[in-house]
Amino acid sequence: MDDVLVKCPNCGIKDLDLRAYTSMMVLSNTQALFTVYCNHCNQTVSTVANIPPVLYPDVYQAAAEVDAGMGRKVE
Repeated sequence: MDDVLVKCPNCGIKDLDLRAYTSMMVLSNTQALFTVYCNHCNQTVSTVANIPPVLYPDVYQAAAEVDAGMGRKVE
């Protein structure tokens, strides 16, 4: 579970659950820019973090829907 929790860049509490993202922009095969709501400081924040393995199916599905390169062999 520790791989889904990251520190809020605003208040510093390590309680942002990446599974509760409101948006995710994949930057590479391992990292994404997440937008998440922090319950401690009541702010919507963005942070770059490693994509937790539990979110891989979401990433692959979204990539397939827009015909992106992730999840398929690119020649």
